[in-house]
Amino acid sequence: MQQRFLLSISLIFVLTGCTGDSERPKVTDVTSPEGTSQLTADHIAAVNRKRRIVVNHPADGLLEAIRHDVSVENLLEYELGFTTEPGNQIDAQWWCLDRLFPLKSRPMHQRNQEMAKDVALWHPKYETIYTWAEKGFNILRAYLEATKQRGLECFYTYRISDAYSHDEFGVEFTQAHLDWLTEDEWGNKKWDFIVPEVRAKKLSVLKELAADFDFDGLEIDFARGPNNLTKGQLWRNRDGLTQFMRDLRATTLDVERKRGRPFLLAVRIPDNLLGCHFDGLHVEKWVREELVDILVLGVRSYELDIEGFRHLIGSRPVKLFATLDDHHCTDGYSWPPIEVMRGVVANWWQQGIDGLQTFNWGTASAEIAAKTGMSVRQAYRDDSSRIAVYQQAYRELGSPETLRHKDKTFVVQRRGGGGSGGADIHEWRTPRVAYQNTNMLGQLPAFIDNTGRADTLVRLRVGDDVAEERAQIASATLTILLSDPDTASVPDDQKIGKAAINPFWGIPQLFTSPPRKGIEMHTEVRVNGILLETANVEDGWLVFPCAPDVFAVGENLVGVRVSGRSGEDPQMSLEKVEMRVTYSE
Repeated sequence: MQQRFLLSISLIFVLTGCTGDSERPKVTDVTSPEGTSQLTADHIAAVNRKRRIVVNHPADGLLEAIRHDVSVENLLEYELGFTTEPGNQIDAQWWCLDRLFPLKSRPMHQRNQEMAKDVALWHPKYETIYTWAEKGFNILRAYLEATKQRGLECFYTYRISDAYSHDEFGVEFTQAHLDWLTEDEWGNKKWDFIVPEVRAKKLSVLKELAADFDFDGLEIDFARGPNNLTKGQLWRNRDGLTQFMRDLRATTLDVERKRGRPFLLAVRIPDNLLGCHFDGLHVEKWVREELVDILVLGVRSYELDIEGFRHLIGSRPVKLFATLDDHHCTDGYSWPPIEVMRGVVANWWQQGIDGLQTFNWGTASAEIAAKTGMSVRQAYRDDSSRIAVYQQAYRELGSPETLRHKDKTFVVQRRGGGGSGGADIHEWRTPRVAYQNTNMLGQLPAFIDNTGRADTLVRLRVGDDVAEERAQIASATLTILLSDPDTASVPDDQKIGKAAINPFWGIPQLFTSPPRKGIEMHTEVRVNGILLETANVEDGWLVFPCAPDVFAVGENLVGVRVSGRSGEDPQMSLEKVEMRVTYSE
């Protein structure tokens, strides 16, 4: 999995030592009185800058370039490849290079292959990074300069916690402060931000990134390792992270004053406020005290409480981004077709996002890859088949206008992850430590009532006004995927076709147990109380033709009822619900 790969690689470059001591810095209370603002007009103007698509890249490209002896010049041409394509809607490029560059606050560790928990991940050419550091070359500055040369806004994304960040300041430092650590869901050690000294150490890194580099802002990524407070006590200890955000905001505003140019602060947080509370993130207070400029929602989530966050923000100068991750994906939709991506993002624009952030996408065309000596890959797998999808997406997803009258598939969220670092749905258990990345509140899969008395109800969001645009629509269907555990021993010729539930990287991982033939005659589906026509069976799906005017803009109530089953039968499950709309040429 990409997450485990990068985390293991980052351990190779673990850092030790720190300039200065670990005394807690003086806390500056930056809370603004009601009706006043601590933010300058220039700062607010920078917050309001137009950002259609923000591209967020991890360190995969850098590691790939080193392995294949690609020059820095060619690496950067490749990493920024999509930003030069005609018609692209990319306005900003944010970078996360983990701990692959030197800082005074955390000098790079001495070369030591044994630091890698999995020595097989070590590559001798990674010594290049140490050679650069010794010669005074900082690869992060090269990324920053190349981005600015292209006229793009540039943030640094700081993963506040991952599986190995507890050794960020060196193994010896960690061993000396074991009482400052907590654990995540899998037993990985994490710094506990209820400890003032932990906040001070982390702040030393972020202060250097803000003061010594010419970034437009920082994103604090709370998604990579979401447990940053005492295990089992996250919400109770929420003031630890709130104080950290206050200290950080005071620091970045001080940098802003000294350099005479705005310095913005973004946070990547869960998809809804319930999840923020579960993870100990008091986002309401952060917004109220003007501690953040941009809220970046979700990672593997398709359903975001954008309207709830919009209500929270009100008239305050805070922007709202939605994240579309094509690696840590929502369950059932790894590498989805462009129609699904359009449907997801159309829903987000309809709810009121200010911009889209792409995460873990490919970076350049096959032509640029060949020219620069880079291979087309996402994380560590060839994703050349996705390049055309990305190119189209970067031309379309950055605006409701460029999505208008484009074919779309609107889907319902499934619980768990899509095969990379998330909880597999067939092994689902309720997470106990952290919410982010789990889709814990996903509506699917859902059981079907055997008695036929109660519909299985799900909310399906449709961002297009298909009723108003019905003259431009060629077809609209509501499709569902059912699984029947009672048919495992039934011959295949007596069942409808088997269908993949959650392919990952195009490889099916979980299939339906297909219902018996004729299931379509026993299945009723209603949309907003309107009974649909009898379904057709296509590739294991039940496909219900729909008149566009049954759908409302926004949430629609879909009810599924199956008759003719015994109360003794195992319950069928509703695995997927999709609304597919095709527009006329």
